[in-house]
Amino acid sequence: MKASSSFGRLSKRLWNDHGIWLDAKVAVYKAAVLSVLLFGCESWTLYHRHIRTIDQFHMRCLRQIAHIKCQDKIPNTEVLQRRQITDMEAFLLTAQLRWTGHVRMDNSHLPRMIFYDQLQQGERSCGGQRKRYKDVLKANLTMLYINRLTLRV
Repeated sequence: MKASSSFGRLSKRLWNDHGIWLDAKVAVYKAAVLSVLLFGCESWTLYHRHIRTIDQFHMRCLRQIAHIKCQDKIPNTEVLQRRQITDMEAFLLTAQLRWTGHVRMDNSHLPRMIFYDQLQQGERSCGGQRKRYKDVLKANLTMLYINRLTLRV
């Protein structure tokens, strides 16, 4: 994974250097590692197992930056609060909703036509289907009590 290698390259010079402020380390982490990890995340169709894996990587990195060991018994929520950073699920949801706002444009634009149109004929077969971006977005809007009709999704 590219994000893991970019995090590893900074270990000796940055993460393990006790002379650098923790806030500066977190700022570099956001810029150098999270940008690589979440490149193009606005259009991803994520399952819970994917979010869990990304969140585990995120927490492992934050704990290593802050020099917090497993034996310290500090919960993830406290680590996030100390560093004033959100968990990955909230970050991904925010990015997805921000991108959805950009899709609300003229009817003639290609992204809007692809996003809102349905198949002219045919239907999805019965059984367990792979989720589409539109399905995940509708579920997230319902979870956040946002009216889907205002977005026309």
